[in-house]
Amino acid sequence: MNDNELNEKIDEELISSFDNDSADVADIVSSDIARAIEEKTGRTEEDDEKKREYKIGGYVFNTYYEYRNAEEDIKRIEIIKKNIDISDPEAAVKLYNTIREGSIEFKSPIGEKFFDYIADVVADKSVGLLEDKKVVDEAEGAAKNQKIMAIAVLALAVFSFSYFAYSEISDIVETRRIQKVSELKNTSSSEKYKSDSVKTSKKDANGNPLVILPEYQDAYSKNSDLVGWLKIDGTDIDYPVLCKNKDNEYYLNHSFEKADDKNGSIFMDYRSDIINPTTNTIIYGHNMSSGMMFGSLKNYLDESFFQQHKTIAFDTLYEKRQYEIVAVCLSNVAYQDEDQYRYYNFIQAKTKAEWEEFYNDVNGRNVYGTTVDLKDSDQILTLSTCNKYMTDGRLFIVAKRVDKK
Repeated sequence: MNDNELNEKIDEELISSFDNDSADVADIVSSDIARAIEEKTGRTEEDDEKKREYKIGGYVFNTYYEYRNAEEDIKRIEIIKKNIDISDPEAAVKLYNTIREGSIEFKSPIGEKFFDYIADVVADKSVGLLEDKKVVDEAEGAAKNQKIMAIAVLALAVFSFSYFAYSEISDIVETRRIQKVSELKNTSSSEKYKSDSVKTSKKDANGNPLVILPEYQDAYSKNSDLVGWLKIDGTDIDYPVLCKNKDNEYYLNHSFEKADDKNGSIFMDYRSDIINPTTNTIIYGHNMSSGMMFGSLKNYLDESFFQQHKTIAFDTLYEKRQYEIVAVCLSNVAYQDEDQYRYYNFIQAKTKAEWEEFYNDVNGRNVYGTTVDLKDSDQILTLSTCNKYMTDGRLFIVAKRVDKK
């Protein structure tokens, strides 16, 4: 069943379930649910202003309309489960993409939970396919030398599952993995961590042991390379920030769990310091075509997006910080013998001249041509990623700290 057929099936069954083929689907659903609510609760829409509490299972809705949306979603889910074999990985991937693209729209936490379930099914059911792909890759290499027909047949059979589908599943699996890492921040503020402060060997300027913020204690317990958390509203960036001692290469191809990963992780330049902030804190991430990691930074090349999303939240392990973006710049990685300013080597301004050199470079590279609002006393944050506008191109975002004067 293709996407259009499924959507038509949902509309058709929603209509038939209320025995009225001529009415608008939304109106039918709304009126039927309104009647059901009145029958079950004894309350009408007007009563909703007086008492707001509607329950479906473990879900509590504060308004009459949220309740109606939830009932609609339940009906949609029933129709989907009746017409789609979710246990089939390819069918699950197709359904996942249909919902993600908005062709099927859920309007309540129940629908959102169902979508999360579909994503988990895709991730769990497809891991075997991903592993088969790796096996076939290895087998193909052997086949070139050994000419073994059986391997060629195996490769042909497995590759009937198209490369596009493989890429889709790979992205979904990786997205779910990253989401589970992100959830560490949300769950670690439980009473378990609030009641037991985690101190580190690090000390503040007064010699007192630094205490990790409650929301990052769980994540830190799983990877002590954690130095903070980066979040930018309007983008997919909501990631832990890691730092390997004296190594700016490791997290280019390792995950939060320290497993090999083409996506790498978001990581801070080890020359930066979160306790006694250097003039510039540099954070790196890959520009993934899937949008993961720093893939959404390219949105800042759209001026309207830039104007609407200037705030960056970069919390260290020990304090919350806010930054304001002041420049969006394009550059490239210079060859060793090339006479070019290297923004990625500006960490600490030891002299006025070093500061001015950085400032002039940022001013000259700012894609919007405005004078950059920076002064030498500012704490700077630079986000750096690849960009394909030229060979070895780089896109870097420059921001200044605004929560502390």
